Amino acid sequence: MSCAECTSGELAVDWTCLKCGVCLHDKCIERHRANKAETTHSIIPKMDALFQAPAGTSKESNPDKIEVHGPGIEPEGVLGEFDPTFNVKTQGAGPGRLGVNIRGPKGSFNVKMEKHTEDKTIIVCSYEANEPGDYVISVTWGDIEVRGSPFKVNVQNKT
Repeated sequence: MSCAECTSGELAVDWTCLKCGVCLHDKCIERHRANKAETTHSIIPKMDALFQAPAGTSKESNPDKIEVHGPGIEPEGVLGEFDPTFNVKTQGAGPGRLGVNIRGPKGSFNVKMEKHTEDKTIIVCSYEANEPGDYVISVTWGDIEVRGSPFKVNVQNKT
């Protein structure tokens, strides 16, 4: 698959614009946004390219290798102070597709995922926690729940 914004002929694309349905190189994201400035773009990592097993490694998926850490999966938080971000480390998990599903109060379902700036095996995830209540975060790898998932989080009003 080639990049929608350049003619380099390079087939390795790392990003997908969900709004436009096109694939992009790292270096072409800003050009894509500028060319269609009137559109709000949702650009996410192209998961199947991101998680291919390196040459010489097993091609079997291993969801048990996935590690999930961060304040966004802690059991309790306070509205206005709560940091709804968490990292998903995929190193050694083999090929698979990352799934993040949030259930909770109205308006909490906007999940964002992006590659970590320094470690490409880490996906930084965040969601909106604008209402007090119980949130359930399910993380899957290849449609299989990862260790510790689902994560239950209670966000309370400040007292």
